Amino acid sequence: MCALSQPGWDGRRAVWAGLGLVVALAIGFALVSYLGTLLFAIFLYYATRPFYRRLDRHLDHPNVTATVTILLVVVPMVAVVCYAGLVALQELDQFLAASDLGTYRSALDPYLAVAREGNIDRFRATFVSDTGRSVTSALQQGLPGIVGQLMTIAGVTVSVLSRFFLMLTFLFYLLRDDGRLRRWFVRSVDSDEDLVSFLDGVDDDLQTIFVSNLAVVGVAAIVAAGTYVGLNLFASGTVVGTPVLLAVLIGIGTLIPAVGMKIVYVPYGLYILALAIASPTPLWQPIAFFVLTFIVVDTVPDFFARSLLSARSGIHMGLVLLGYFLGTLTFGWYGLFLGPIVVVLAVHFAHERFPRLTTGVLSS
Repeated sequence: MCALSQPGWDGRRAVWAGLGLVVALAIGFALVSYLGTLLFAIFLYYATRPFYRRLDRHLDHPNVTATVTILLVVVPMVAVVCYAGLVALQELDQFLAASDLGTYRSALDPYLAVAREGNIDRFRATFVSDTGRSVTSALQQGLPGIVGQLMTIAGVTVSVLSRFFLMLTFLFYLLRDDGRLRRWFVRSVDSDEDLVSFLDGVDDDLQTIFVSNLAVVGVAAIVAAGTYVGLNLFASGTVVGTPVLLAVLIGIGTLIPAVGMKIVYVPYGLYILALAIASPTPLWQPIAFFVLTFIVVDTVPDFFARSLLSARSGIHMGLVLLGYFLGTLTFGWYGLFLGPIVVVLAVHFAHERFPRLTTGVLSS
């Protein structure tokens, strides 16, 4: 009875701790299926937090500021994806027209016309007519199969939209209520200086790393767009068919570990090289594309910009790169965001807590 009355072992505290553990497990079970969505929201939170805080000083309205910040991040991303899909349809149309796949082109022509003409009414009419067949004849061929396809499409659409809006919800409340969350945590740990200092250091380094990533994406996209537009002007023709889209994809490619933007520009360069070999296009154009991309686009943003921005962090650049690479290999696509978080936690623990732990163990 005396043991239970001591501060170190309180029966009521044990009950409350058990209840807290059950709640934490329930929340963890609910979030485990959406871990990638949560990590992507955390990445966007750290990447956009400086902009949010600077904007909030002028607007002084957290709800409006968080909404504006999200719109400035999400809308361009959605626009790029939609534009990339439209350009992909156009490229497919040109490829089918130049090859011996005329049958497939005629079957897809009503849909490819949307990319060529941008005519929404044409797309709606095409969808209703089902490429020349009436809806009645389509239903006669098998209603269950059509319903099954519609259910599959609806399921995928709902899944994507639910994750998208869940990510927006996470991001909105992280931006708006991060200060309130920090104050609650500091009060809960009784302002423990060691713990608060440790988490503040982790928080600062994560912001530096993720903001640097977003900045490198922007720098790479701008440099690539200027380079390819200049190459087209110098060649007095079209070397790079979609310079802005390719530049944006190259910028996003900088986030991929190890290979980086090479996963975008190397296949494209091989594509225009094959076209130059099979057509009267001068061979110097794809060669110039490879040389300029490697020297100007790949070197400047990836080496100078990343090194300059990462110098503000106390984390070694090699460890950050290992975090990206090993995180992606271990956890999948969301390891791209989880890897750096684990690296930052490990480095701060090794520098701040591990020496104190070993000193206590060795002295005993």
